[in-house]
Amino acid sequence: MRYFTIETDHVRLTWEGPLRQPSAFPLTVEVRALDTGAEPTLHYAAEAPGLIEQTRYRLLLESRDGRPVALRHANPALLRDLHALEGGRIWHGSLHFGTYAGHTAFIVWHDDRPHLRLELEIFPTRLAYRADYEAMLADLETWTVEPALRFGSGVRQPGRVLAGPPDELPGWIARLAAVLDALEVAFRRIAHRPLTEVRMSRCWQPLEAVRRPDAALRRAMQTGGGQGPEVHLAGVRTHRLHRAPRAVLTTDTPEHRWLAWQLDHTLRQVQRLADRLARPDAFARTRRQALMELATRLENLQQRLPATTLPPIPPSPTPRLLRAEGYRQAYRIFQWLRRRLSLLGGLLSFEVGQIHTLYEYWCYLTLVRLLSRMTGRSLPPHRLFTLSDDGLQLRPVRGRPLSFPLSDGGRLRLVYNPRWSARALLVPQQPDLLLSRFRPGVPPVHYVLDAKYRLDASPAYVRRYGVPGPPTDALNDLHRYRDALSSYFTRQGKGTVAQALALYPYRDGEAGCFAKSRLARALAEDGVGALPLLPGATEHLEHWLQQVLA
Repeated sequence: MRYFTIETDHVRLTWEGPLRQPSAFPLTVEVRALDTGAEPTLHYAAEAPGLIEQTRYRLLLESRDGRPVALRHANPALLRDLHALEGGRIWHGSLHFGTYAGHTAFIVWHDDRPHLRLELEIFPTRLAYRADYEAMLADLETWTVEPALRFGSGVRQPGRVLAGPPDELPGWIARLAAVLDALEVAFRRIAHRPLTEVRMSRCWQPLEAVRRPDAALRRAMQTGGGQGPEVHLAGVRTHRLHRAPRAVLTTDTPEHRWLAWQLDHTLRQVQRLADRLARPDAFARTRRQALMELATRLENLQQRLPATTLPPIPPSPTPRLLRAEGYRQAYRIFQWLRRRLSLLGGLLSFEVGQIHTLYEYWCYLTLVRLLSRMTGRSLPPHRLFTLSDDGLQLRPVRGRPLSFPLSDGGRLRLVYNPRWSARALLVPQQPDLLLSRFRPGVPPVHYVLDAKYRLDASPAYVRRYGVPGPPTDALNDLHRYRDALSSYFTRQGKGTVAQALALYPYRDGEAGCFAKSRLARALAEDGVGALPLLPGATEHLEHWLQQVLA
């Protein structure tokens, strides 16, 4: 069905999607003219539902005056199924948001100029948007909110500046330090091969050294200017030394001036944060000291930057800044860092990743938090996260075991994203989580957990299993994990896999009670099943962990 149409004198955009039952989410569309000649008209379909994740939409963009049109987005991957026809006068195809949720913007171009800005809101279908989603973000922020962010996703969620003392800024010291590590690598590359430019400068030179005399030099020679001994040159009596143009190689380039301004701006932001930590208690002093250490590292980067001038405002980024080795990494890091620091100062939106990734991270951190509480061992954030190669993402460390000692001399070991390659197994296996129980004198017992941001709530599924749950293909994956890994551990003499279970977004309600479902019975009887897990609804996972610890 047709959801909406946007028209100007130059373009027409039509958005279509599947016919659905009346949605709990409103269709949220805003359009704004970017060209002085654009006067957009927006036509809604009265029964059109809101835009949701995991749904394919059809889009048609037409030129009404024969000039080329185009559609742009911050995340080009969203546009991969759109195609241009008739020399760019028509764009058509399908668009799929994956599991993104939030606000996103498209730019309609006409005749190689921005013409319209189209703002849409995408809603999740497996979470209560304003409750579960925001609760997951809040839980992540108790560690660090960074894994939820995705620079360049083009999909944004509203943010806010927390009121109150600075101790409500969790994780910032560690995150800034992590970004500076990557920034220092970029600056080492810059120092190894700095960009330069040739600039003409007037300086005193002997006439025989001048290669390209200009009009000012000729005039000075004819009027008796210059200094030093007199010489005859081309029939003219003049002084030997004159101020003449000379090509000088300099590092005072727009790229270095841009970096100098960014460094100075970031340093002042960090110093302002440190100044806010003026309380005399030890915790505030520790944070202030850490911030001042970050400030010192920024000052060292200023010293490492090739000689340049500090402009009052940053120059526009140049193609060389976006392409040169070291410079492009520094540019992207500064862009990310500027947004994160601006978030503390009042920026009201930030780019986020897809919900299925957020849910996977949240399940992992929830399991870590529960194990820490049950065993009495807490883990610092730097043990859990690592910085991506480009310095723009913080994500859980893959394959690193986390150990939780137990009172009986045993231990629990949790691994995020363990991987067994084709050299170990016929088919490589990589579940989301592996929890292992080690006891003295007893073979290890392993538990495979997979976070599945997928939910089948169809009447047929509920009749079969007694409750909404992961799709059947996800349950089949669990059988594969259990059988393949159990065989591998047995051959290696490293124990066996007792259970394989999916963690999925559901809470008990009218659709059914999990404890009485077939999924719960299958986990206990067959070793393959599922556990519902959402913020504020962790009781089934906690009960299962108590059985593992028993």
